[in-house]
Amino acid sequence: MMTDQWITDYTMWLRKQYHVESLPDGDEVTTPFTNSLGDNIQLFMIPSTKDGEFLLTDEGNTINDLELLGINMNNDTRSELLSSIVQQYQVSLDKEGVLSVSGPIKNFPVLKQHLLQAVLRIDDLSQTRKGVVSNIFRQEVGDYLSKNEFEVLPNYPIQGRTGNPYHIDYAIGGTESKPLRLIQVVPRPSFDRVAAESVTFDDIKKNEALNSHRITYTIIFNDETSKVSKSAYNIASRYGTEIVPWSDKKQLFNLR
Repeated sequence: MMTDQWITDYTMWLRKQYHVESLPDGDEVTTPFTNSLGDNIQLFMIPSTKDGEFLLTDEGNTINDLELLGINMNNDTRSELLSSIVQQYQVSLDKEGVLSVSGPIKNFPVLKQHLLQAVLRIDDLSQTRKGVVSNIFRQEVGDYLSKNEFEVLPNYPIQGRTGNPYHIDYAIGGTESKPLRLIQVVPRPSFDRVAAESVTFDDIKKNEALNSHRITYTIIFNDETSKVSKSAYNIASRYGTEIVPWSDKKQLFNLR
């Protein structure tokens, strides 16, 4: 297997997909990740008034785009979900709906990762525009795991070899016979999202502190509303990431 080379190739490809444009007040960073509208997610790098620090923001685009889709973000349940995501990824949210992170330049990789993960998770709330909010996909998965007595640890924090911190939706502890099982709930697994999750898995696997652990990484997706492309399956296979459709309860149950 040429996994290391494939990872290097993907990392180089990913870097080329980022585009930076200088603006009067800072830099516009266009990422290769797309939102519910099919647009590339953009972040904005703004110099801080403090030396050696920066401000990275979405300029309110994430929540504004959801509202363009007719999603009422003032709904009590969505507001609770939004607050939970913001707290989980340690991202600031102001009264205008702007998401941001700030800190020393040396912490840019970690803080950028936090903001991008938060944007992707909040964008997933677009799935609530169909059906009753209480039955949104993530909650359904959580209910299933609970009812079937999966001994999961929600919002599981873990670090990769690069030092990047990650929050995994659910983790099931490893035993002598079973690996540490990391589970991400991704309602709409685009190629970009699957690739990003796979790189996350690779970073976690290479953390020397976890060398003694066998680890699996599973994406659960909503196959009632979404399909996974062949290219997404291919890159997942290269990294060892498992993709499980929500309808395949037998395969889901085997994660226990």
